[in-house]
Amino acid sequence: MDNRESSTETKSSTINMSVASPFHAMLQPDPAISLNSLENEGRDLTLKEILDLGDDSLGLKVLLTAKQGSWLGVINTILTTCGKISLEKVSNPKTGKKKLGLRTFFFHDVLNLKVLGEDREARRRLLKDIYFEKQQGKKLLRKKLLPMDLQEKCRSNIPEEEVVPGLIQQLVSEEAPEKSSPAPSPPSPARLPRPSKWVIIDVVDDSYKKALSMIWKEMVISLGIAGLGLGRSGTLVWLSVATSSVIFHFDVAKIGVSEVMEGGLGMVLQDSKMVKVVHDCRALEDLLHHQLNLNLCNVFDTQAAEIYLHLLNHQGSVPLLVPTLSSLLIKHLSLNIHHLFPDRQEYSKVDDSLWLERPLAESLGERLARDVMYLRELRLEQLDMMLVDLRQIFEVYLGAMRDKDSLTVSQLEPQVVPAEVQKLGKQSVVSVKEGGLPFVQYSKGAPNPRLWRK
Repeated sequence: MDNRESSTETKSSTINMSVASPFHAMLQPDPAISLNSLENEGRDLTLKEILDLGDDSLGLKVLLTAKQGSWLGVINTILTTCGKISLEKVSNPKTGKKKLGLRTFFFHDVLNLKVLGEDREARRRLLKDIYFEKQQGKKLLRKKLLPMDLQEKCRSNIPEEEVVPGLIQQLVSEEAPEKSSPAPSPPSPARLPRPSKWVIIDVVDDSYKKALSMIWKEMVISLGIAGLGLGRSGTLVWLSVATSSVIFHFDVAKIGVSEVMEGGLGMVLQDSKMVKVVHDCRALEDLLHHQLNLNLCNVFDTQAAEIYLHLLNHQGSVPLLVPTLSSLLIKHLSLNIHHLFPDRQEYSKVDDSLWLERPLAESLGERLARDVMYLRELRLEQLDMMLVDLRQIFEVYLGAMRDKDSLTVSQLEPQVVPAEVQKLGKQSVVSVKEGGLPFVQYSKGAPNPRLWRK
């Protein structure tokens, strides 16, 4: 008995007590033990026992058996309010194949939990995050979206009740630090309010519902995504939604793509009345359609719109390469490279795996925000460009009678297209009906190829 007690004291004295609790000390595996023997010698715990451990459960290596199968992983988050447990560093115990990101399970789907040991690195990281949350509060709302010299230009007044509860108090205005180098010139005045703050939504709770409530009040929103190999076989990690006042970053990897859509965001994406502005919707649509059987509705794609403008202005020719978002913002909104890349880093240099790191780096959060904050305004500029020819026809129509003498006006036939309009481009009237309406078909190079005739 004495020998065993002294042996136990010696072994426990080697444990870093700032990281390992007494419970974790009992689970330290011998490095010489194989994975198979570790699984056999693991300790079975009920879900209630795991919940009773509280923060001590974070960082535990577990073999979780659910209705869908068994998984090896490390406990990352336990949400008692939602009845969910999330694992990181997940792998298939039979094949050893690793899964990217977090894997979330509902409590009622969990059949068995076998504790195999602990991941010290994960435990140290997770407890550090919890410590700072308890000391400083959960930092969901981030500032410094724009350089300080631009924040006054983009600041918008929002009623306090329109902001997610408990987050507005974290907005503290700071004076701009002195800079040794001259600041870039401010952008031209915005036609629409530009959101100057962003919020992370990583749990389907009251903040998620409040975010949806704010989104539903908008007529036009903008969308942005980030992930791994985006498309039908890819992984959606972040989905950003920009309103006129706030940008919401939905942590899809943590919440779960099905859960975040079923919680109400899927209805927003499929709503036919709300306009969704996207730059290159192809990957998002491909992913939603093949993974969730969802389809975007009422989309304005700024990349496709720019291709259409090129077609109109270059006699029907289509460019070989698609335009980048940064090139369009510089072209149409008079922004410069300092406004788009204040950290002087290009988007192409971002490693996709960084989107999976938690907490999300502030620079990456701002990068996600810059991808969506200008899209609503860019849409207006592109619509104006599309209507240039139409406005020219309006001007011609205004003078079709006004600028003629009384005798000429008396000889005009109201049912005939004014001669001035006919001169704008060669046209041929087609007797075919499309959608039940007769239409005028213009030859290539005409100023307005979709002009309808009554």
